[in-house]
Amino acid sequence: MIETDNIEDRIAARLKLRREELALSLADLAERSGVSKAMISRIERREASPTAALLGRLCAGLDITLSGLMAAVEDKSLVLLTAAAQPVWRDPETGFERRAVTPAGTGSSVEIVQATLPAGAKIDYPALPSGAYDQHILGVSGVLRFSSGDDHFDIAAGDCLHCALDQPHVFANETTEPCRYLVIIARRKAR
Repeated sequence: MIETDNIEDRIAARLKLRREELALSLADLAERSGVSKAMISRIERREASPTAALLGRLCAGLDITLSGLMAAVEDKSLVLLTAAAQPVWRDPETGFERRAVTPAGTGSSVEIVQATLPAGAKIDYPALPSGAYDQHILGVSGVLRFSSGDDHFDIAAGDCLHCALDQPHVFANETTEPCRYLVIIARRKAR
């Protein structure tokens, strides 16, 4: 576990640790993620704060989900994760807010994230190369526009969409009001 009270520091440290676990150089990760070596280095040294889209590309290059990254930086000693204790991260570029709802350290293959996407905001995520994950998106309020390849869906309150993470996808709020939704990510079982 990474010892620091600042979630930004824990994110940076976990990215570097994951890169080192995979024995990837900065150049290797840059090639796999499409993020420059300089930017990766700046993020790892906490000289730059990554956006959600940038974190998504780095996670794809590290073969983990953004939720997996965030779960790795959460306090693993809790089983009940109260609303007040749930880690919240805000994308400095889009204002996207991500709240980790799932208690870490349970061994569960499911992660739940509560997200708020401001009006007019859009986040592009790359496909995960392993195809080891899929997700459900449950609309809570407002309307989320989700695109995967040539497929586009408007997800309103109460609507639920299931999709694999094996294609690039886009979360967009094309309305004038924020939209809130839950993302439930599950690791696929090996067959």
